[in-house]
Amino acid sequence: MSLIQRVRLRDLSWGVLLVALLLTAFGVACVISAKWDPGNRWGFGHEAQMQLAWWLVSLIACICITHITATAWREAAMFCYTASLLTQFAMIALAGSALVPKIKGQANWLVLGGLRVQPSEFVKLAVLLFCARVATYPGFDVRRFSHVLGVLAVAAVPAALMAKEDLGSALTFPPMAIGILFVAGMRLRHLAVLALAALVLIAGGIAALPKSGEKAYQWKRIQAWWSPEDFASTEAYQTEQSTRSIGSGQLFGKGYASGDLNRLGWLPEKHTDLIFAIAGEEWGFVGSLVVVGGFLLFGWCGLYAATQARDPFARLLGAGYVCLIIGQASINLAVAVGLMPVTGITLPFFSYGGSSLLACYLGLGLLLSASLAPRSGGTSLNYQAKRVAR
Repeated sequence: MSLIQRVRLRDLSWGVLLVALLLTAFGVACVISAKWDPGNRWGFGHEAQMQLAWWLVSLIACICITHITATAWREAAMFCYTASLLTQFAMIALAGSALVPKIKGQANWLVLGGLRVQPSEFVKLAVLLFCARVATYPGFDVRRFSHVLGVLAVAAVPAALMAKEDLGSALTFPPMAIGILFVAGMRLRHLAVLALAALVLIAGGIAALPKSGEKAYQWKRIQAWWSPEDFASTEAYQTEQSTRSIGSGQLFGKGYASGDLNRLGWLPEKHTDLIFAIAGEEWGFVGSLVVVGGFLLFGWCGLYAATQARDPFARLLGAGYVCLIIGQASINLAVAVGLMPVTGITLPFFSYGGSSLLACYLGLGLLLSASLAPRSGGTSLNYQAKRVAR
């Protein structure tokens, strides 16, 4: 089994790579503005400097991942998935300790000395690998509903473990799993059944939240989203200030580093979860459209790159990653404009955060590696992705 592949520049999927780089560059500019340091000649605060450092590390990691063959990732999928589950169990067991402290009421971070790591960002990639692996096992038939449920179960287990402390990240698993199944050729009626089941589960979950003392904060977030005027100074404050910032930017924005709500500190989590509000206030509707259009272009270019893979596993791996990024971006943007309750997830490639940025570029490396994969046998799949890409 070959572990390393030769990567020629002309063979890379430059479209998706360039879009990712441009999104990150725009994001870094927004982080600089959000954490502007008047004492620095260029306004670079600590967060901006750290983001630039993590961007460099992430690019190096992306290059390394690209050189590892899809065949090697297929063989490592089970190990990565098992390791991710063990990590989640350890996070649950150590919640509240010095290693996994409660930060803003949630135990999502692993603290190692002066370094804070968010394991959930890397769990997503492990689940992605194993979902693609299961969907290409010999004998797997995506047109059988029981086999479809098998792939969904792979994603459901870590999502359930994650939901208590990090519901936002847990919500990114369904788009990824469904994307893999759709590209593999899942029946549309099965997709309709799953959509109906999801609605029932969501309704049941919301109905059960008021009775769950441990998840009271999640219920309050839903109440704040439904009746923001009753929670304007508490749970709805983030969303209210975000929508206000975006709206105040009007068509062309107030100018770089000139947003009033940003400068006066009225916008919470402005460099992480709500960084889209910075783009909206300072760059206006045009800037917001650039961000949304950037992710749409990333989706198109990413799907096209995935369909270039001639290996079934590689193709599903690439398509699943694209669905993961687009799903997470959609949730973040929906929260920023008030269409969803606050979930606490970052905008991929854009928000401040070393774990998030590194995981995004590791996944991008997987996509680039997958797009280079030669035919190596495996299950014959009826890919619907080419029709979508066209």
